[in-house]
Amino acid sequence: MILELKDIQLSFTNARKERFHLLSGVNLGVQEGEITALIGGNGAGKTTLFNIISGFQKDYTGQVLFKNTDLSKLAPFQISRCGIGRLFQGKQLMGSLTILENMLMASSDRTGEFPFSYLVYPRFLKAKESEKTELAVHILETLFGKGCKYVDMLHHPASELSYGEQRMIAIARLLMGENELLLLDEPTAGVNPVYNQTIARIISEMARDKNLTILMIEHNMHFVREVASKCAFLDEGKIAVYGETNAVIDNPAVRSSYLGL
Repeated sequence: MILELKDIQLSFTNARKERFHLLSGVNLGVQEGEITALIGGNGAGKTTLFNIISGFQKDYTGQVLFKNTDLSKLAPFQISRCGIGRLFQGKQLMGSLTILENMLMASSDRTGEFPFSYLVYPRFLKAKESEKTELAVHILETLFGKGCKYVDMLHHPASELSYGEQRMIAIARLLMGENELLLLDEPTAGVNPVYNQTIARIISEMARDKNLTILMIEHNMHFVREVASKCAFLDEGKIAVYGETNAVIDNPAVRSSYLGL
């Protein structure tokens, strides 16, 4: 088990001093190398769970274990350095930066980040920069094919890409880091259906070829069926149903309360 959520509870109080329980004891285990979908209605707490795992939400009780390490006291940047990468909602690329610069931002190699390092080690740092550029090109060519448009546009601003293309590059650049677990928050949300198949292929290849573990939030049930091997239904603050993807989606309780069927 690469990720374990143990009895995660989170409550909040509104302006009228009324207390609400958003998460009421979430228990979930994610197996290494698997793609697991987290589904549930809007406001069920799915993104909040991602915030808890990645360290942005701290006012919870319970345990988050990544490879048996408790993440509760770690800052987000420390958690990311443990091997957890995250795709947030929205474009996520810096439109004013080039595609290459956006890829390099996600590199786990932080060589050259100190202001005066280029004055002291110019040759070494130039070689490191070339290595990172080669890795970025390799990732893009591996995922999108030799001679793909994204390599040709490497030095173009990311703003020249469509929304769907920016989402694909944002997913691809997660391979720049030394990640073992990826948290993907609605990878197909707002994306033209033309790109859904490409995103499905990319995610599947990441799990199969790179041995990455993927936990994703997704509302597109056709996409979930196609990509995820396991599925967890979050309802009323708990994982109400968990198991093989088709069995969960076809579960009468899930179809009734979530899918409205």
